[in-house]
Amino acid sequence: MIKYLIESANPLSQFIQITLYIPVRHLSQVRLQLPAWRAGRYQLANYVQNIRNLKVLTPAGEEISTSKITKDLWEFSPDHVGEYQVHYEYYSAKMDAGSCWVDEEQLYLNFVNCCFEVEGRSEEKIQVEINHSDNFNSCTTLLTENGEFFASNFQQLADSSFLASQSLAHVLFQVGNNNFHLWFNGEIHFDLAEFKAEVQSFAEKQIEAFGEFPVEEYHFIYELLPYPHYHGVEHQRGTVITFGPAESLAEREHLNELMGVSCHELYHAWNVCQIRPVEIMPYDFSKEAYHQAGWIVEGITTYMGDIFLLKSGYFTLAEYFETFEKILNREAVNFGWQNQSILESSFDLWIDGYVAGIPDKKVSIYTHGALIAFCLDAMLLDENSSLHLVMRILWKRFGKPKMGYTIEEVWEVVLSQTEHPIYFNQFYEDFIAGKEDIFPIVEKHLSSLGFELSAKAKEAHLASTFGIIKSENGAISKIHPDSEAFKKLMAGDVINSEEIKNGILNLSISRFGRNQEIKLSPSESILFKDFFLIDKKNNPKRAAWIS
Repeated sequence: MIKYLIESANPLSQFIQITLYIPVRHLSQVRLQLPAWRAGRYQLANYVQNIRNLKVLTPAGEEISTSKITKDLWEFSPDHVGEYQVHYEYYSAKMDAGSCWVDEEQLYLNFVNCCFEVEGRSEEKIQVEINHSDNFNSCTTLLTENGEFFASNFQQLADSSFLASQSLAHVLFQVGNNNFHLWFNGEIHFDLAEFKAEVQSFAEKQIEAFGEFPVEEYHFIYELLPYPHYHGVEHQRGTVITFGPAESLAEREHLNELMGVSCHELYHAWNVCQIRPVEIMPYDFSKEAYHQAGWIVEGITTYMGDIFLLKSGYFTLAEYFETFEKILNREAVNFGWQNQSILESSFDLWIDGYVAGIPDKKVSIYTHGALIAFCLDAMLLDENSSLHLVMRILWKRFGKPKMGYTIEEVWEVVLSQTEHPIYFNQFYEDFIAGKEDIFPIVEKHLSSLGFELSAKAKEAHLASTFGIIKSENGAISKIHPDSEAFKKLMAGDVINSEEIKNGILNLSISRFGRNQEIKLSPSESILFKDFFLIDKKNNPKRAAWIS
């Protein structure tokens, strides 16, 4: 059996020492492929930059030479059968939901960062032994058997996490035959019993929507940090969520954020972890895996994560409005939809999907995708169906049998729920494959649910009247393309002073060390706006939407 031994001789160095034991039965080349990316983030991470001091020992304990074939692929030639050892160190100094961290207080691992795939033996069972301080307690999404950790194959190992800590709190709840574990590392500033009850409530609602849960056991692993942070990563058997500052969770506003990411990541247990594009079924972590399904994998999940907090009763309607308004207002300042469809933006995740990138190049698969999901759900409600029913069909057809889907197959399921395919196909051409402004149709479907989409000028007069958004240091971060400022200012210009005389804005700016004076006339219309929702009336369609 392939085996990993992981430990840290000096946690303050933030290095872990890893030994990979490989039984060699045939005298042929052994290739070791380190993942270049991880599930849930379609962007090369190049984890190899954290590895040092790799060496291979024979069954007799003698070091043999290795060859590096690519940036993260090694090979060696065994000269005897028996168990070979691969020794190396991995620098574990990044704290987020998808990385590794070690210090004197904890050992936290995402195995996809630091474990090799032995080519040709990916389906073999893998044992994992982790040595840590005796006063640490641990949790993991690995399988356990007789007190030992293992993965059925490399795909499962790469989809697993581990945390050992001297202060690890644990609570458990059950939904049917499924066990759900909540693990907390860090200070807890909220009522744990109430938190458990709320998580159980939205878990029950999601399971009801799909009809079953994909695995028998699921782990929510929370890193509650003393500094600002927000991140979550999905796994088949659990999720890791990093959030801070921990003390902020005493306030409902911040607890809503933690609950939101928790509900989002649980939905991924179906959507992405099993209902997955054919291009990433299975994952090939050695190279990019391009797909156009961002609006499905993250857009639908973002929408569903919020809606299930409303369905479960955790969110009031007013709180759901606040969350929806955040999505609207993030989208309102992005004009990337004019230049790239969400299909193209999904494909380009590998280029710059998780950073700002150049101005208005792309759309967000999360927020823009959530608006697409909302519109589809509202359209399907008019057909006496719903997006939930579509996802349940996708679960049975693709997720449960672990068959990758194509975009065309997903759309066929959507069309199976309507007697008006022309209407749906036009939506697809305009807002999924196309570059049309989605706000008017969002407004239309909000109205059909009894909600009014309204807008007001931003409090910052530079934004609403002159089309200028600036950061805290005074640098211009965004310019409205319909403003006069668009032709006179640059992103990055630093505003030293501003004064309005007779309605004219007089700016003193610094541009790459050069000082300039700029005059701008006010716009006749409101440029950057804040959108908000008004509840106008109840109706039968709304009841079906949140039931």
